[in-house]
Amino acid sequence: MIRFAKNISAVSVLALVCLFSVHSLASQPALVAPPDDTLSLWVMDNGIGSQRALGRIVKRFQRETKIPVSIRFLNWGEAFAEISKALNSADSAAANGNGPDVLQLGSTWVPFFASSGSIEPLDSYLEQVGATRFFKESFKAARLPQDSLVYSFPWFVDVRALYANEKMWKKLALKKEEVDSYSEFIGVLRAFAKNAAGGSDSAAKVAPFALPGKGDWTGPQHMAPFIWSFGGDFITKTSAGYRSALLDSTTLKGLAYYLRIFADREISPYGLDENSVQETERFIGGGQLVLYGTSEIIRQMEIASKDGGLKDSPIAEDGITIVEPLAGHSGIVSFVGGSHLVLPKAHRPAAERLLCYLLRADNMDAYTRQVGFLPADESIVNIWDKDARYSRIIETMKTGKSFPNIPEWVAIEGILIEFSNALGDLFREGSSREAVEDQVVELFWDAHQKINKSLGYVDTLDKSGIVSHIKGLLFASVEEVTPESMTVVVKEEGGSIWVFILVVAIAAIAAIAGMALSALIRKK
Repeated sequence: MIRFAKNISAVSVLALVCLFSVHSLASQPALVAPPDDTLSLWVMDNGIGSQRALGRIVKRFQRETKIPVSIRFLNWGEAFAEISKALNSADSAAANGNGPDVLQLGSTWVPFFASSGSIEPLDSYLEQVGATRFFKESFKAARLPQDSLVYSFPWFVDVRALYANEKMWKKLALKKEEVDSYSEFIGVLRAFAKNAAGGSDSAAKVAPFALPGKGDWTGPQHMAPFIWSFGGDFITKTSAGYRSALLDSTTLKGLAYYLRIFADREISPYGLDENSVQETERFIGGGQLVLYGTSEIIRQMEIASKDGGLKDSPIAEDGITIVEPLAGHSGIVSFVGGSHLVLPKAHRPAAERLLCYLLRADNMDAYTRQVGFLPADESIVNIWDKDARYSRIIETMKTGKSFPNIPEWVAIEGILIEFSNALGDLFREGSSREAVEDQVVELFWDAHQKINKSLGYVDTLDKSGIVSHIKGLLFASVEEVTPESMTVVVKEEGGSIWVFILVVAIAAIAAIAGMALSALIRKK
């Protein structure tokens, strides 16, 4: 099954991890120190085929260098806690020779471990690695604010995009300029829901879209494009340090569009009841029009079901197409994440040789082609751009923005995950928007305060004076623009829905009239 659950909160419970040897892929006991001359490589399970792909690269490294390597694959859900335990405790695994020599970190984790002194500065390897080739936005996470040292190198890039079921999407006959903005996107979803188009032979209704709201871990990634495209942000820098920007006007304007979809049972019928993995499974099964996901789905569609892939799934039969990035009032800004490679402070000699080998362009290309994430090397991305399946994702990447490269972001992301799930709990109860407005404001205020506390920022904002500000922006009317090329236009006024038959009906009448006229001419 496809894996979309990547950046789990730092408060995840520590559990078992999968261990594999590069030689046999057989299980090993946890935290058993490898022989003194064996390098230990710790990476996450990055999807179907990732273990074998990395194993092949490491085997070549062993043949060329005669340096033995063991690989430990960690589950993303427990990785942060496991790595923290290995690197930061007084009796750490690293200090006892049981820890990693080369390590994969989620991009937002790099500043956290760099600030704690757990990972090695890598400036001496900049020339050898060829650091100028890395995607600029991805490389931001390699440094701390106000620190010129480089602590990591980007390995692959996680670009989030809108994937549509191609068979259904083509039936809508939409022009590119008809789905350029969030207003138009919501309009398309609304009209699709009204038509119950579905696009499949099944009588079951197809969900237009979903924003997850129950037990999920991707809330910040889903919120980010809405917020950034309207000029807002999660945090902002001031002369007194970083502060929460959750209640800033531009942030609230973006989140107004987010909530319009999030809480709307017509265009996101299952989102409040599910997490992102469940929504992905619905999309794969042909039960959802559009998915906000990662590029690995393209690669998974090439892998047979018997090997855990999607080649025999309904979505593979229907195909996928990439919806162009959506614009807000401040333009187009997409979410970009990914993973980096680092050297822990306590590493064996020759670890840098393995690090540089993994980052070599040919090896990075071979690995990312297997897992489906984009390589962090811009020169390789230019080659991928010739593949029509990835070219639109690469365009999305060019408008990409990543989360702030500050140590506190790990805690802030946990706050935002809790916040997004709390919103889901609230709206799931089925109360009217008016009934929950005060409770929504409370959730926003609480998250705002927690973020400021994490940042050590003393907030002078008065709650009583900002409630009307939050309500006025968050619950303002959100424009929905339905393209004329669809079969219905949906207009919302005072809670009433007026449905008008437009272009398709006219076209059908014209076609019938034309056929009748042709028949008449033939008779004459």
